[in-house]
Amino acid sequence: MAFFYVSFYHYFAFVHYGILFALSYLMKKIYIILIVFAFGLSSCRWTNRSDTLDETAASLSDLLFTYDLWYVDIDKTTGTGNVPFMSRAFTISFLPGGEVYANDNMVGLGYTGDGLGIRIGFYTVYNQSGMLSIDDDISGQYDFEVAQINNNTIRLHNRAENVTYFLTGYLQSQFDYDALFYDNVTYFLQEYEAWHKVYEDLPHPSEPFVAENHLRFYVNGNTNVFDSSTSPPNWPLTQLHWDYYGDYEVVNTRQAASKKLFLYYNINNQQESFVLTVLNDQRIRLTNLNTGNVFEFEGAGYIQYRPQAKRLKKKIQTGKALLCRKK
Repeated sequence: MAFFYVSFYHYFAFVHYGILFALSYLMKKIYIILIVFAFGLSSCRWTNRSDTLDETAASLSDLLFTYDLWYVDIDKTTGTGNVPFMSRAFTISFLPGGEVYANDNMVGLGYTGDGLGIRIGFYTVYNQSGMLSIDDDISGQYDFEVAQINNNTIRLHNRAENVTYFLTGYLQSQFDYDALFYDNVTYFLQEYEAWHKVYEDLPHPSEPFVAENHLRFYVNGNTNVFDSSTSPPNWPLTQLHWDYYGDYEVVNTRQAASKKLFLYYNINNQQESFVLTVLNDQRIRLTNLNTGNVFEFEGAGYIQYRPQAKRLKKKIQTGKALLCRKK
């Protein structure tokens, strides 16, 4: 009887401690699994779960360094606000040392800064939160929430300004600078304080535009506008008197390097229409579509930084059928 009592006691103790050991081992396994799961979530927290994500990206920093140039697709911009240096930039580049470069100008595109443009400031990446902070030398600091849309597209959202930008990444060796230039001749015209007439060939000298020797182009609000001057040739830039003004439009043709320029004068719906040819970074040729008169202009007063510059979303190109100007 005593032997049975001792054996039963040992058996009960063995079962009791065995259960405790199994439970302890199971809890450790669950704890390890939870840690691994939590780490996996934190490692891709910067992405937005509502998007199609590339969860293999190690960090936001790695993603930004993957491409030499990030093209700012201004036509996809949404929201009501504006971040000045983003609205000016054609491309943005993030260098490993923390510098931000941007191609803000068409003049020198592909050459300035070895193709990256000029340094505009510095940036800081917060990988865990998915935040990108850019401190622009002129505009100051702006913070962006970053989401990866696909392998080479990211979305930058600034809550303070309620604006979202979409950027597409390119390797520099694969980036088409010429296509970017000819797609943005509208802004190339705005990069000089004025364009002075330096040559003309006049089959029809009675054309009113013959008397106009200087042009300038700029953005006014959300409109591309121009001024025209009849001041004498070689007149000092600061002493020009601007006689006419209106809206202007650059329209594509079948040849990428050739455009149509429409000047819509604010005088009885009159207009001038030209074939616009860019001869180099400082010289353009205008051939009147109605008279065949040829004019060449040179840019004066290059403007590298334009505080009020702003890329506008492309409108449907019309080439408005307005009245030709009469003498």
